[in-house]
Amino acid sequence: MKVDGIEYSPEHLLARRIAGFDAFRLERLPVLRDFSKILGFDQPHEILIMPQKFLPQLDSYFRNAVVSDEDRVWIITRIGYYIGEYLVTLYDGFWLVDEDHASPTFSRYIVGDESALKVDPFEIAQKYADTPVPRSLIQELENALVRY
Repeated sequence: MKVDGIEYSPEHLLARRIAGFDAFRLERLPVLRDFSKILGFDQPHEILIMPQKFLPQLDSYFRNAVVSDEDRVWIITRIGYYIGEYLVTLYDGFWLVDEDHASPTFSRYIVGDESALKVDPFEIAQKYADTPVPRSLIQELENALVRY
């Protein structure tokens, strides 16, 4: 599997992702809070505890936004963090590394729960960012959740 132009064996990639998981979990909350500050949202810290409250604002903010090549990764990362936190609260789930070699989300940071739910927030965010304007985060989430 290739990541950032480097070929990794599945086992090495999984080990790399597991090793980075704690840093990922620690990074996502301040990044998401800062993202909501940058967007000018009231009470930006609440995005961490009540992400559903911010869905209409994010939907409106990015509906007609042009995603440049320079901003693409930045936006996908932050929207992915947001979608993940939204799903965690919606499904009473948690972030994890998918260790199932047969899974299409193998070695990715995903949101799951005690059942079989496995959702890749960054895949949803990438599809959303790549959707031509006008796009809808609300609709993208609804479409994605039907698949899961």
